[in-house]
Amino acid sequence: MKNSLAIGALMALAVPFVASAQLSREAVVGAETAFAAQTAQEGSKAAILAQSAPTAIVSEKGVWVNAQDLWKPRPAQTGAQLAWYPVLADASQSGDLGYTTGPWTSSVNDKPQAAGEYVTVWRKQPDGKLKFVIDTRIERIGTAPAKAAAVPHPRLMAAAATPSTAPPNIVIDIDKKFSLAQQMKPGPTYQQNLSAEARLYRPGLSMMQGAAAAANMKNLDGNYSFLANTGYLAASGDLGYVVGTVSRPAGLKHPQESGTYLRIWRREAVAGWRIVLEIFDFSPSAVAADAPSAPAPDNAPVSGQLPAKPSN
Repeated sequence: MKNSLAIGALMALAVPFVASAQLSREAVVGAETAFAAQTAQEGSKAAILAQSAPTAIVSEKGVWVNAQDLWKPRPAQTGAQLAWYPVLADASQSGDLGYTTGPWTSSVNDKPQAAGEYVTVWRKQPDGKLKFVIDTRIERIGTAPAKAAAVPHPRLMAAAATPSTAPPNIVIDIDKKFSLAQQMKPGPTYQQNLSAEARLYRPGLSMMQGAAAAANMKNLDGNYSFLANTGYLAASGDLGYVVGTVSRPAGLKHPQESGTYLRIWRREAVAGWRIVLEIFDFSPSAVAADAPSAPAPDNAPVSGQLPAKPSN
């Protein structure tokens, strides 16, 4: 009887957080939908400048650059179209952090050009508005997931909110421990840290999700080298992300790889901290490793800052 009362009390305490998280997810989906609609109507440049935070970053050809620095001098392209929609969205219980992911397509004068997966991370700004702080995408093979009437959220329950006084540090430390462990045992480390609902995005491949992601990473061909750049942990301590650079020497089944990574961590009620999403954006492999380096342009990306979805 006492146990039943205790469980009932805990569930009652959790209700406000569940309701708050649901409202936060709806706000994130609304922001993403508005971003896509503005892009369709006004083009990528106008939409990105309007929807990005001042420090927002995007991954462009495997390099993180500041979104506004990249797009302000860029001329708009006529005839170019970019479309996307979310198939998954989540938000922290505190409502200050959320993300969506789904398929994107690009075309020029109504002729299809490319398709893939995107991830946008949203954070509440000092004025209370949601702005994106990270926008990245990759091309992939395979069929795009269908657009749902209501955007799903993770099925696994998040752990109870535990406010943190050091938002960036905790999740960066978790990420660094993971990175070091996978240097020694890459496959097992991924398997131990992936959520049962994890999504893994790699350029040129179809999405790996859930059990398939864990199975594919079990036989990982060599480890990665990760260098964390920055990160953020929601005020409720249940959702965070880390961005940085990733590299891997050539192996028997893959070429040399280097580029950017975004890893989203979620503290699940049962499993604790788990990777729910990871996306790599590699630099073009067509550039020979021993080719002379081109001089950096005047508007070269600033280290530690990121870019957005395809050009428009």
